[in-house]
Amino acid sequence: MKLRSFLILLLIALFSVAAFGQDENAKKDEKETSIGGAQHSSDIYGVKIGMTVPEALEAVFVNAERKPGEEKPDAQRREGKNNADIRVVYNSLPLGELQIVFEGGKIVREVALFYKSRPSIESLRLASSSDIGVAATGERFDDRYSIGFVDRKKQEKLWWRDEKSGDYEIRVSFISGNSLKDGQLWWQTIAVKALGVKPGKEKQFRKAFGLD
Repeated sequence: MKLRSFLILLLIALFSVAAFGQDENAKKDEKETSIGGAQHSSDIYGVKIGMTVPEALEAVFVNAERKPGEEKPDAQRREGKNNADIRVVYNSLPLGELQIVFEGGKIVREVALFYKSRPSIESLRLASSSDIGVAATGERFDDRYSIGFVDRKKQEKLWWRDEKSGDYEIRVSFISGNSLKDGQLWWQTIAVKALGVKPGKEKQFRKAFGLD
């Protein structure tokens, strides 16, 4: 009888641990999924900060459904200090133009997608401003993002959030249209999605991949 009671208690304990694990995973998935859809993920066409050259090129080939013979980017150039970095460009993927910068020609440091068909901030659930009046409307937004401008000229709006990745952090950004080029509603559509290393964390990034 004692053995039976022990087995029952053991099964209950195991079930509780499994349920707790599922609960934690569900919370994690919920946290990482935006109400604004898949464009909020910390990758573009499967390319993530920290990938090697072969990993990044394979991700684009697979996720952009490139055809045999299209394994390589459409263009590339060297840039940065001592021309050590490499920028590759895919001119006409389904979503637009994709650019990837490889730190030291080895590791993905930046990724940018220039949208062919610009999504609206409404479809991405990005708030138009951080003003309390926007929140008071009751409409749901992805509240992980800070809102500002690209530079002091204030010609392009910027939405950004940071994610921890090992010893450094990744910045996910959305950039609006341009006030001088895109008319009165320039701020209502997104021109670029960008991934990069959070400013100030470049040293940690380079150290993590042995690039110093």
